[in-house]
Amino acid sequence: MKEQLKEMIQAQIKKSFVPEYQSKATDEQALGIMLSQYFEWDGLALLKVAYSALEDANFHTENRTIEQMIKKLEGEVA
Repeated sequence: MKEQLKEMIQAQIKKSFVPEYQSKATDEQALGIMLSQYFEWDGLALLKVAYSALEDANFHTENRTIEQMIKKLEGEVA
């Protein structure tokens, strides 16, 4: 799957960035665009994806901030 994702990222870079910037565009930028479009610019869904990714990478302390952002957007925190 990783190789397929890499191919998709490269295709996104070619689609989203002008030729002069394509060599400077990062995988993170391209994947961010892909996820934003996939989730139809739903910030809450994107935060949940970030939360899940960071949880998998054991960034539990940092995830507390994202968890609060999610709760705020869901209306659980004033």
